[in-house]
Amino acid sequence: MFYTTEKANEFIRENKETIEKKYYPEYHFAPPIGWTNDPNGVVIFNNELHLFYQHYPYKAVHGAMHWGHAKSKDGLHWQDLPVALAPDQDYDKGGVFSGSAIEKDGKLYVMYTGHLPDETDETKTRQNQNIAISEDGVTFKKYEGNPVLTEDDIPATTSVVDFRDPKIFEKDGIYYSVIGSKTLDNKGQVILYRSEDLLNWEYVSIIFPYNPYLGTMVECPDLLLFNDKAAFILSAMDYIDEKGKVHSHISWLIEGEMDWENFEFHQKSIKEMDKGTDFYAPQTVKLAEGRYLAIAWMQNWQANRPTYELGHNWFGQMTLPRLITVEGGQLQQNIPLKILDLIKTKEKKLENGKISTENRNYIAFKIAANNTAPFDLFFTNEEGEFLQFSYSSEKQGLFFSRKNTTYQIRGEDGSSMEESNMVTIDTKEALSVQIFLDRSSIEIFINENESITSTFYIQSLFSSLHLKTQTDHLFEALALGNIE
Repeated sequence: MFYTTEKANEFIRENKETIEKKYYPEYHFAPPIGWTNDPNGVVIFNNELHLFYQHYPYKAVHGAMHWGHAKSKDGLHWQDLPVALAPDQDYDKGGVFSGSAIEKDGKLYVMYTGHLPDETDETKTRQNQNIAISEDGVTFKKYEGNPVLTEDDIPATTSVVDFRDPKIFEKDGIYYSVIGSKTLDNKGQVILYRSEDLLNWEYVSIIFPYNPYLGTMVECPDLLLFNDKAAFILSAMDYIDEKGKVHSHISWLIEGEMDWENFEFHQKSIKEMDKGTDFYAPQTVKLAEGRYLAIAWMQNWQANRPTYELGHNWFGQMTLPRLITVEGGQLQQNIPLKILDLIKTKEKKLENGKISTENRNYIAFKIAANNTAPFDLFFTNEEGEFLQFSYSSEKQGLFFSRKNTTYQIRGEDGSSMEESNMVTIDTKEALSVQIFLDRSSIEIFINENESITSTFYIQSLFSSLHLKTQTDHLFEALALGNIE
C-alpha cells in the first residue's frame, strides 16, 4: 500500500465513527481511530500545546507509522488535527518513526526517524533522521535534503540498525539532538548531534555512554536542563534488575550533571519515572527556565491489547501532561495548576465503609504525618470488580492492583501484569495523593514525586469508593471532583 496524508485523513473521516467507545477515555488523549504509541513533537506553538504521536489509522495494530496530530489549550481537552506525516518517501517508506518538534523563526520544525526495515535480514535494517517544516503548525513539507543523518554519521562503535527517536533542544543559540542508540554488542547509549540551522547536522559525542540501566537499547531519550543540574528521561529495553528480572521496557528519570566541555552526561541518581504497569516513551517540552511538561504513552509493549482483541478499532492513549520541576534540589512530578483549576471538588468524609463516586473521576486526600495505619482503598462497581490502592505498614509502601477485574492483562509469556511496583514512603511525613480515574485508566500522584499509572478494562464504570483501615480517622482531608 502506498501511504499519503491525504489517504490517511480521508480514511479517518470516513471511519472514525466505527470505534467502540466503552473504554475510550473521557479526558485522556486517544487516537480518533486505529493505533497509537509514542508521543512525538510535544511542543508549544501559537500558545497551544501540540501533540504529535505514532499513529497507524487503518487498524488498531502497529503498522506503517504515520504522525497523528492534536492540540489543546489546557492539556485536558484535545482537538484532532489532520495527520501530519505519512511514510511516502524512499527514505521513510517503512514508517515515520518517533521524533520531536521545535519552533524556529515562527515555523515549526520536526525531526523524525525514517524506518527502512529488511524483512529477510534484520542486520540490513536502517534508520535515518529527517526534517519536516510547517508554516502554520498543521501542514508539513519534508525537507528536500532529507535524510539529514544516516548510517554514515554514526560512530564506528555504534550499531547502524537501531538509531532513532531524535529529541531536539536549543542551548546558547545552537540546536542539539539526542538520539537513542546501542553499541555493536547491544548495549544502550545516547548520541549527541548539533546544528546551527536545524538542517545541517554533525556528530558531537556519545553523550550518555552505556551503563547497565540503559539495557540493550535506549529509546526516546530527552535531556532536561535546569539551573544546577541536568536530567535524562529515557526508555530502556531489556534492563535486568538486581533480582535478575528482565524488563523488556522501562522508563527512567535520571538526575546528573552535564560536562559541556566534553559533551558528556554524568549520572548521579536514577529511579523509575512511574511505578505503574502502563507508562512508556515520555517526552517533554520546555515551558520556562526550570519547568518542563511531559506526556507519555499510557501503555506498554509487553501486554495483550484488549481494545484490539475486542474489535473496538482503536488502541493506546496518553497520560495527562505532568510538570517536571526542581524543588529543594529534588525533581518533582505534579499535575499543572491549569488542569487542577478545571476540577470542581467537594470535601467528603470517609471512614470505614464506602461512599458514592458516581460522576466523580478525581479523588484527592491527605494523611497526616506519623499516621502509620495500613489501609485499602477500593474502587468498586455493581459487577463486583474493583481496583485496589493500598498502604502496607510492613513494607512501608503503596501499591496498586487491577487483578480483580474481568479482563486480565498478561505479559507476552503469560505472566500476570496486574500489580504496580511498590512506592516507598516516609511515614514520618504527611502523605498527599491525587487520583485521576478515567474509563480505562488511572493515574495516581503521590507527594509530587512519585506516580502510578495503569490501564484497566471493566464491565461497567465504578460507582463506589470503599475504605478499609484500622483507624476511624485516617484522612486529614478528602475531596471528590469531576473532570468534564
